Amino acid sequence: MRKKLIDKSKCAGCKNCELACITAHSKSPFPFITSGTDEIIQARNKIELDAEGKLFPEFCRHCDEPSCVEACISGALIKGEDGLVVCNQEICIGCFMCVMSCPYGMARPGIKNGRCMVKCDGCHGRESMACVDACPQRCLSQVDTEDELNGQVIYV
Repeated sequence: MRKKLIDKSKCAGCKNCELACITAHSKSPFPFITSGTDEIIQARNKIELDAEGKLFPEFCRHCDEPSCVEACISGALIKGEDGLVVCNQEICIGCFMCVMSCPYGMARPGIKNGRCMVKCDGCHGRESMACVDACPQRCLSQVDTEDELNGQVIYV
C-alpha cells in the first residue's frame, strides 16, 4: 500500500513535483528539449488554489473504490494489489469516461493527439515517487504501510 501524505500548509507552489513527474514519465533524458521529437510533456499532477486562495499539490487519490475504473469501458484502468490505479495506455481507447467520472478532476485527456488519458500512477514500478523526492518544502511524503500513517490523514 503506497500512499502519499500531503501537508498543504508547507506547499510553496514551486511546481517541482510537476517537473519531476514530467521527467519520470518521459522517454527522453532531456524532456524539456523537444526539437524533432513527437513526445509532448505533461505532468500527471498539478498545483491548484484552494478555497482560501492557498496553493496546494493535487494528485490522483487512488480511491478505495475508484469511479474511473468502474467507468473504463476498455479495461485500461485497473486498481492493482498495491492500491495504485494505473492505466494501460496500449488499450486505452480515449473515450474519456474516466475523465468524466473522476470527482477530483485528476484523470485528464492526454495532450499528445488526445487519444489516451493520463493520471498519476504513483510512480508504479519505481522505488519512490518522483514528486516526493523533488519537493524542497517536504510537504509530500511517501508511506508504504498502514503502520507508517500513525493516524495521519492520507491524501493520495
